[in-house]
Amino acid sequence: MEASARRPVLSTGQQRILTRLAACVVPQASGASSEVTDAMLSAIDAQLAQRPSLQQLAFKLLLLGLSWMTLLPTRWQTHLLRWLENFPIRLVRVGIWGLKTLIYLGYYGQDGIQRRIGYLPGKRDGNDRLHAGLLASPE
Repeated sequence: MEASARRPVLSTGQQRILTRLAACVVPQASGASSEVTDAMLSAIDAQLAQRPSLQQLAFKLLLLGLSWMTLLPTRWQTHLLRWLENFPIRLVRVGIWGLKTLIYLGYYGQDGIQRRIGYLPGKRDGNDRLHAGLLASPE
C-alpha cells in the first residue's frame, strides 16, 4: 500500500500532543511553519507504520500518558522530560528516548532544516573530512 493511501498511525489529537512535546525537545519546532510540522509528523508516522502494532500501541499510550504535560508551561514540560529520561523504571526511559529520537528524525531529517543548520552529510568520507578540518563549523 502506498504511503499516501494508508491510514495514519497517529490520530489528529495524538499528532497535536506530539507537536507540543516536540517544542520541548527541539525548541525551534515551536515556531515552525505548518510545512515543517507536517513533514515532521509525516516522517514520524512513516517510521511508526513500519513497527509492529504492539509497538505502535505502546507509543500511543506513552503520548496519552504525557498528554497532561502539554497543559504546563514549556519550561516545566522540558524539565519533566529531562527528569523522565533518567527515570528509575527502564520502560519509561526507553519510551522517552524513543519519543525524542522520533522527534529528532522528523525535524532534523528534513532537507530544508539540514541546509539551514549546515548539516551536509558525506556518503563515505565524512569522518575524514571532519578530521581534516574541511567541514564548516556551525555558527
